[in-house]
Amino acid sequence: MRLFVAIEVGSLPGGNSEAPEHLTLSFLGDVPDERVDRVSSALDRATRGVPPFDLVLEGVGAFPSRERPRVVWVGATRGGQETSALAGRIASALAAEGFSPERERFVPHLTLFRVRSPEQRRRAAALLSGAETPPPPRALRVSEVVLKESTLTARGAIHRTRAAFRLGRPEAPAGPN
Repeated sequence: MRLFVAIEVGSLPGGNSEAPEHLTLSFLGDVPDERVDRVSSALDRATRGVPPFDLVLEGVGAFPSRERPRVVWVGATRGGQETSALAGRIASALAAEGFSPERERFVPHLTLFRVRSPEQRRRAAALLSGAETPPPPRALRVSEVVLKESTLTARGAIHRTRAAFRLGRPEAPAGPN
C-alpha cells in the first residue's frame, strides 16, 4: 500500500480540489502489508515526548523555484522549526526500520496546487509576484501525526487514515539491558 505520514490541516482557503488537506512529513511510497506494523511502531516511538505545538501557515512559495514553479505552496511560519524537528525524528525512526531518507531537505509546507497547465502557470505567477492575494494565514494546534494510505484513482488520490499518534505522550521507558 502507498503510505505517507502527515499532520492533518483541513481545507485551506484559496486551495483547490487537488490540494491536500494535510502537511506531509514523510512519504514512504509502496509499503508491503507485513511492514505496516513496523512503520506504526517507529511512528509511535518518534512521536513520544514531542509536545503539541501551534502551527501557522502563511505566505506562498514554489518548488523547485519561484521562477520555475511546479508546486505552489503555503509555508509554515510559527511552528515551522517544531514541524521540521518532528519530521527529522520521524525520518530517523523510519531509517532504523530500513526506510531510505528522502533526498530533499524537508521544508514544512502545504501544497496549494501543482502547475500542470497554462492557466495554473498564470495563477502561480500572479500569486508569487503578489498580483493575486495569497490565502489568509491559518493557525492550528498540532496534537497528532497520522499514517495515511493513498489510493490513486482516475479522479485523484483517495486518502484513508491507518493510524494516529497523539503528541504529548511521555517517552517510553527504556527496556531491560
